[in-house]
Amino acid sequence: MTAILALLTLGGGTLVAVAYANTPIPSEAQAAAIAQESVIYYRDGKTPIARIGMHRESVPIKRIPMAVRHAVLAAEDRNFENGHGVSPTGVARALFKTATGGDVQGGSTITQQLARNYYQGLSQERTVSRKLKEILISVRLDRERKKDEILGLYLNTVSFGRQAYGIQAASRAYFHKDVGKLTVSEAAMLAALIQRPGYFVTTGPDTQPAKRALISRWNYVLDGMVKEGWLSQGDRAAQKFPKTKRTWSDVPDSSQAGYLKERVLKELTRLGVTPSMLEQGGLRIVTTFDKELQDYTAKAIKQIKREKDLGSDVHFGLAAVDPKTGGVVAAYGGPGYSKQQFDDSFDGKVQPGSSFKPIVLATALDQGISLQTLMDGSYSRTINGDTFTNDARSEDGVYSLTQMTEMSINTAYVELGQKVGLENVAEMAKKMGIPAATPDLDSGFTSLPLGIISTTPVDMASVYSTFAAEGEHIPVHVISQISDRHDGPVRTRQGKSVKKVPYEAEEVFSPEVARDATVAMRAVVRSGTGTGASLGVRPVAGKTGTTDKNRSAWFVGYTPQLATSVAMWRQDKDGGLKSLQGIGGYNQIYGGTVPATLFQRFMTKALDGKEIAQFGPPGNVGSTAPWSVPKPEPTPTPTPTPTPTPTCEPGMPRPGERPCIPGLPTRPSLPTVPPGTTPCNRFGMPIGCDPSLPPSDPPPAWWCDRNPGATQCVPGGRPDQPR
Repeated sequence: MTAILALLTLGGGTLVAVAYANTPIPSEAQAAAIAQESVIYYRDGKTPIARIGMHRESVPIKRIPMAVRHAVLAAEDRNFENGHGVSPTGVARALFKTATGGDVQGGSTITQQLARNYYQGLSQERTVSRKLKEILISVRLDRERKKDEILGLYLNTVSFGRQAYGIQAASRAYFHKDVGKLTVSEAAMLAALIQRPGYFVTTGPDTQPAKRALISRWNYVLDGMVKEGWLSQGDRAAQKFPKTKRTWSDVPDSSQAGYLKERVLKELTRLGVTPSMLEQGGLRIVTTFDKELQDYTAKAIKQIKREKDLGSDVHFGLAAVDPKTGGVVAAYGGPGYSKQQFDDSFDGKVQPGSSFKPIVLATALDQGISLQTLMDGSYSRTINGDTFTNDARSEDGVYSLTQMTEMSINTAYVELGQKVGLENVAEMAKKMGIPAATPDLDSGFTSLPLGIISTTPVDMASVYSTFAAEGEHIPVHVISQISDRHDGPVRTRQGKSVKKVPYEAEEVFSPEVARDATVAMRAVVRSGTGTGASLGVRPVAGKTGTTDKNRSAWFVGYTPQLATSVAMWRQDKDGGLKSLQGIGGYNQIYGGTVPATLFQRFMTKALDGKEIAQFGPPGNVGSTAPWSVPKPEPTPTPTPTPTPTPTCEPGMPRPGERPCIPGLPTRPSLPTVPPGTTPCNRFGMPIGCDPSLPPSDPPPAWWCDRNPGATQCVPGGRPDQPR
């Protein structure tokens, strides 16, 4: 120990000679010293969603104000500009403490701190040899590097607490501002933090020991700036201890941000990105989320819950997928991640009901079965030993594939599943986006076409994106691009290099099949069970879904630009599902009511300002199946007794047309129906009918959807069958 102290007191020349001869400056930085946070962005690549890992952002020394530099020097090394990298008295004191088990960092200059914390090969061990190596490297640094270079490297790597490394990250962490905008008081506080970043606190009462100690250190820094001539006494007297933000963040506050972050983390794991890469690698992750639409999901659902007086036990899932990319544009997670970590759109699994039927339809069309094929849609049918019924007794007849989709005829769809093969329906569902491991998908249950499986809103949006993309399916995802700190590709744990995340399209069925399915689903919105989802002049197709005992209600639809699913269900505290009956002013909620309304509002917002895209022309695929049911013969009607046709006399006008021309007949009068006695069918016929009269007892779902306050629509008044 005596020999070492003697060596250090020989003077700078001897010490420098030893350093140059035996201890070169390490060529590499320690991994922890250059570790950078990863940032997750919205799809614009500019707006951050979340930051993960060590917060570090390097800035050139010329961007750091002199007041900030002087504050740090006043705190850590007031002799930095004129010193030689080490302090002989400080070193002697430090070596003594190290040898006797004291503080390893005692007497360290800024140059020494940089040598210890930045360069590879210097550990944090409490040994004399390690301390001596630090000293020798510090001397060499002082001789070979400029002061600004050393100070700049130090300011960009030193820890300030809150996982912030470097002055720029610290400025954002505590004050949510760029380093160039720091005040003298703020700069002094950040400089004070360097001494004990893990202990000091900036919030809470001043009497708290950790904060009281920080204020004392802050005063020490300011007094040092005055002593060194960097701050006037008058300016010093004007300083007040600054208020800091309570949490680190330059991320816009959003109730949905937590859900978005968790979705991204799960996908990164699937891609093979390790936690250490994410926390230290400085990755730049661009997602598929549109911030404006993502924020609107929360706004729209909050609004509709308020309008309909829906309680906190009512859950909504809403997911929108770009059919051209498979990217999730927006998805509602819940009321806020701090309140509910469960993600309603990605993890909420409920039965889709009749919104599953288009998968069966696509299977039939892909097998060459045309929309003109007729099927037995009798109100009640027994198939494979199970009895199925339609929603209303009036739904009892023969229907084409288009009509049974438009009117959601259960019995005909159950039989269609048998005709095309339930194993083929299951395979089609997987190709369109339903996860292969979904329970009951491959069970062969006769009721599969009625949507008895449980799935998520994002998966159903993925399914319908296949129709919107005319038969092509791209796996649903939330990341579009990922790059390292140098904007290069990221190497995954599998050894693959990934940058633009590869999700390739696969043709599930032909464009002609997709277009014919769209014909049937456009009828649903035009005049079927989903008229509430209409977008006016903008073409839209979709399907309603209401499940057994009204435990969930869906509307899933699409335009050529976007596929969106909306699901609604009630859930008790233990996660069990409750009936939707009797809530929101509805005796029973169908997919054509609240879900269709929410779909309509979201799609109107999402497509605002975009061109009105048209669906392709019908494909007219296939032919009538050999098992098609014969079209029923019309009931003969008696021949009416002919009556003389009144002719037009000169001077008599023909009603609604040009003046009377002798010899031409007048327009025959239209048949009339006594008002108030005849109910209307789904298409508003016959002429003169009364739409307020139910066409059957109990009324069908479409009538109750159009007359939600009708007393005839009592809970349990209709069979509990999916719609």
